[in-house]
Amino acid sequence: MTGVSRRQGFFLLAIISILWGSVVAADNQQDPKKTTEQKSEYLTFGFLPMESPVALFKRFAPLRDYLSTQIQQGIRLETARNFRQFAERTAQRQYDIVFTAPHMALYALDGDHYELAATFTKPLRSVFVVLDKSEIQDVKGLEGVTIATPPDRAIVTMVGMKYLDAKGLKAARYKTYRTHNAAYSAVLGGEVDAAIIANFIAMKAITDNAALKIVAQSEPFPGVGILVAKDLPENLKRDIKKAFWGMKELPHGRSVLKTIAQPGYVQADKQQFEVLRPYLQAAVP
Repeated sequence: MTGVSRRQGFFLLAIISILWGSVVAADNQQDPKKTTEQKSEYLTFGFLPMESPVALFKRFAPLRDYLSTQIQQGIRLETARNFRQFAERTAQRQYDIVFTAPHMALYALDGDHYELAATFTKPLRSVFVVLDKSEIQDVKGLEGVTIATPPDRAIVTMVGMKYLDAKGLKAARYKTYRTHNAAYSAVLGGEVDAAIIANFIAMKAITDNAALKIVAQSEPFPGVGILVAKDLPENLKRDIKKAFWGMKELPHGRSVLKTIAQPGYVQADKQQFEVLRPYLQAAVP
């Protein structure tokens, strides 16, 4: 080679190859939709950021593995920084399967990219938790205290606030946290007096020996919406739906549900979610 040694030439070629690979990878990451080849390798399961990413992925890894086995296809878990970003990514069809809040499910179903696969076998509730040794015993004790909440766009937050208003009670203030876990952790850390979180998250925390108790809860409302992308093959969509619906019928499925603290999933209809249309504006990116 002219001007450089053979060794230097190989080194330059290696650097160019690495840089080129980085450009290609970056270009692929910028595309919100996966290529056909990528789709054949895995499905992307998007989760509402209701917990920290680490806690979320650790908790739902067994569900990912179960579904992957049932449908014989790889699945990758993804989430977003916040509710707004998650709604935007859902609207852009960046996920193949979606686990989302009921009002956000309604918003997605109004669009063109998703159809409803399943919902909880049991309804969702907004519950108020305090320290297990707290003097607060019931909803009246929440008058004038500082209450932690998940993001203000969370359906649990909105329903919980509305519940307290209907009781004629006012919090001293609401303090917003990034996730349900962060909200109840603020109670445990003494930062706030109480927290509004989802019933199934509260029960899991208490089961895991968190020093909490439930002192009030809202009326039930539709639980999470599990969606599948319309453009997936029909047989794959069918298999995904059946995998969710059949979990409680199989020992392995029941074991996974217990591990992830979920009640199980059933076939659902969009009409079930219409009661949450007054909250729809909060789901719009």
